[in-house]
Amino acid sequence: MPRPDLHAMTDRVLRLPGASPALRILADIARGDVTDRSMTLAAQAFTSILPLVILMLSLPGSDVVDSALTELGIPVSALDHASVDTPRSFATFGIVGALMTIAGATSLSRALGRMYVAVWGVTKLPWRAFWRWVVVLFFIPAAVVAQGLSTGLQAETLFGFRIGDRGLLGIALMLLVTIVIWSVTFTLVPRLLVSAQVPMRLLLLNGIGTGLLITALLAGSRVALPTLASETIRYFGTLGMVFVAISWLFVFAAILVVTAIVVHGIATDPGRVGAWVRGWAGTPAPFARDASFSPEASVDRDDAR
Repeated sequence: MPRPDLHAMTDRVLRLPGASPALRILADIARGDVTDRSMTLAAQAFTSILPLVILMLSLPGSDVVDSALTELGIPVSALDHASVDTPRSFATFGIVGALMTIAGATSLSRALGRMYVAVWGVTKLPWRAFWRWVVVLFFIPAAVVAQGLSTGLQAETLFGFRIGDRGLLGIALMLLVTIVIWSVTFTLVPRLLVSAQVPMRLLLLNGIGTGLLITALLAGSRVALPTLASETIRYFGTLGMVFVAISWLFVFAAILVVTAIVVHGIATDPGRVGAWVRGWAGTPAPFARDASFSPEASVDRDDAR
């Protein structure tokens, strides 16, 4: 029995009279290779972020990173890294090794860039924009560190109201700060990876949507992840922790992919909602594919939109 063509089926559904923006967005998600893209990003994050964290913990003045990760419940003491307290020790650690670690870890930035380029239908940036990958590579761990440092806010209380060892005011502040951290992160990260091809207001919508969903993921993780992790480790040992980490990263990556698809679907919808969003935020506009392409020279185009 021949398999149904998903793309053909969704195209027929979208041609039905009265097809709503929600239906169009669901169709975009269905044919958006969410699973493949999310698994690719999760695998790249797993193989890229851990070496980078070890590198950051090996640099002078890594106490802030150590404290932030510890507050998030990440056992950095279990990582086999050498403390580097002097420039001479850092030279022993290996500048070349550090550069190789960073170069290898940019695979995550490149994978994110390919995802945003494919979803928003814009032009891939040239190799001379490689510095953007490096900035993105450190931007995400910086957001994780900021998240860890912000956990101290949960002790704040108002009129003595507390939930366990957390103040009610502290919980509200933590949620707000978490939304801000990840909204800013995933407004600026795609900006770096696609330049001015996507208007800043549209990227802001993407950032806010991503920030809200990541906040929900982190809040749910605090409740469910400890039990899930302990049970998985009990049955599978150390390998169980790898399963949990990859699964969590898959959900995180799926949030990035689905949010980008939804924002693009809203911005390109031919109905009234899409027209309003395009009037306020604009729509993706790919750069011309020529040898003279320069992301930096395109900022004026973004301002004009």
